[in-house]
Amino acid sequence: MRYVAWFALGVCALGCGQAPVTGRDAVTPDAVLERVDSSIPSTVIGQVKSDDPSSGPDRHVRKIVHTATLHVAVEEFDPVPGAVAAVADRFGAYVARSDVDNASRAARRGTWTIRVPVDRYDACLEALRQLGEIDNESADSKDVTEEFYDLDVRIRNKKRQEDRLVRLLDEATGKLDEILSVERELARVRGEVEQMEGRLRVLADLTALATIHLNVREIPIHKTPDVPGYATRARRTFQTSLHCLIDACQGLSLLVVMVLPWVGVLAALGLGIWGAGRIVRLLRR
Repeated sequence: MRYVAWFALGVCALGCGQAPVTGRDAVTPDAVLERVDSSIPSTVIGQVKSDDPSSGPDRHVRKIVHTATLHVAVEEFDPVPGAVAAVADRFGAYVARSDVDNASRAARRGTWTIRVPVDRYDACLEALRQLGEIDNESADSKDVTEEFYDLDVRIRNKKRQEDRLVRLLDEATGKLDEILSVERELARVRGEVEQMEGRLRVLADLTALATIHLNVREIPIHKTPDVPGYATRARRTFQTSLHCLIDACQGLSLLVVMVLPWVGVLAALGLGIWGAGRIVRLLRR
């Protein structure tokens, strides 16, 4: 029985140590960073992860595009923007885009696009999970190693071709048509080089910085309204009845104003008919 009791106490201690984090204190910047430092090993923060364990001096480093989408629900939205900025600063990231909806009559929400170095991608994502309750989470990785190094080789080949065309153009002493043909070919090669270099820069940026799409929504907390007392209800009832009486009097007065022109017309018409009848009776006599 003694061992059973010690085992039960150990289970209770473990259960109490994993209480969920909610409320205003759960999403303050200091609280988030404190939980991150306590939940993530220090070796993870700042540690450069190798995309290819077998990479060496004779092998290419793998180029991976990391993208994650995180949907979080919080009870208090006010501290969230500060907490997101603190997490981004903590891991050397930056907020590429933010959109915060602070509508007063609706649950507030916000979206952030965060670019973080790939060596701190996992730690930053873990920190953002501490903002509140996770509604949905998805992650995607795309290997662009082949495209990256293929572009690099093609650029080098095109630049060698460009150098040959430049030398040919410098040494050209032939006809004008031949010179113009070489210049057109040189312009085409340079255009292809610029296009491939632009794509290579995009791939380098995407693989150097991971992208995290963060969506935070506020959970609406419904509060029961206070029940008014008898005096308040009596005052409201009297005011409502008074407003109804005023509206009724105004309606009656508008009805009278509307009928007055018709009364004059009907009276004139009635007098005309009565006068015509008298004249007819006099003529008959």
